[in-house]
Amino acid sequence: MELSSLYQFVDSSIHFVEEHPNLTCFVLFGWSFLETAFLLGLVLPAEKVLILSSVLVAKGVISPFSFVACVATGTFLGYQLSYFMGFFIGERYLSGVLSRFGVSEKNFRKVKRFVEERGEVSLVFGRFIPVVRPALPVVIGAFEPNYLKFTVYNGAGALLWALSYLFLGNLIDKLISTIISHKLASLFALFFILSAYYLWRKYGKNRENV
Repeated sequence: MELSSLYQFVDSSIHFVEEHPNLTCFVLFGWSFLETAFLLGLVLPAEKVLILSSVLVAKGVISPFSFVACVATGTFLGYQLSYFMGFFIGERYLSGVLSRFGVSEKNFRKVKRFVEERGEVSLVFGRFIPVVRPALPVVIGAFEPNYLKFTVYNGAGALLWALSYLFLGNLIDKLISTIISHKLASLFALFFILSAYYLWRKYGKNRENV
């Protein structure tokens, strides 16, 4: 599937969520599952769909319980299947398989080191690292850890992952409301940030090079 087709798929999902909020659970489950199953997250980023849906939750369009349940279940099952994928591939051939999905040797070593240092606990926090998230369950599965322990940590990570999007959606909704309610102050803040960034780019970096 070409990148243009993927972007069109993302946009189609977003339009579907906006037009059919009552059926959003199916979309959320599907994207959460696809992003974490069989390394598909390396070519199927789900962030845009999940962020939009989380904002709709903050606005009361989508049930927060439905959002958490569908996202957590999708990512949980995706990781469970990826665990078996890594288990059957084995550590010996894993690097070669990941390279076919665009994961460089450097990134593979990064994920491997992350898993070796944190073990199954990485399932809870690894989801928040873009490079690590799609490959994490496959790498862990290749190390053949205890399946029950993997499942428990996977469940905790899936729940935390879904709840984090609720927090993000609520934050974005409040930020948008604040900008609309305080247009002048928002414009001033934006001007200040852009000016500070411009001055840092022009003078700050030059000082560092002296």
